[in-house]
Amino acid sequence: MKEEAYKKILSDLEAEANVEGSCIVSRDGILIYSSLKDVYAEAFAAMLATLLSSAEVAMDELKAGVPKKVIVDGKNRKIVVIGAGSHALLASITEGNADEIYEAMIKAAKKIDEVLSGKND
Repeated sequence: MKEEAYKKILSDLEAEANVEGSCIVSRDGILIYSSLKDVYAEAFAAMLATLLSSAEVAMDELKAGVPKKVIVDGKNRKIVVIGAGSHALLASITEGNADEIYEAMIKAAKKIDEVLSGKND
């Protein structure tokens, strides 16, 4: 079952890196899976998809290629958003250094893409 695979991927990410919670979102903003607490995940998912899409358009305008990550740096937390294949994105919340969780997020994103594309069956 895909939900169990997503749960394990996010659980492993949270265990490996300084991540409070994460969510997997389709590129069109539909929530696929979330481990976030105290967040209206469906609305948050739509905002995350818009955030990444806007960054991609802005980078394209500059002819600078696809962004590797988008970081929103707040007072107490950071949101890090990366692509997880062509159909999804992965967003994580951290109080730590966003660059330090990036490598762990890349591994998780590859696993998410495999689940979505059926390569892990």
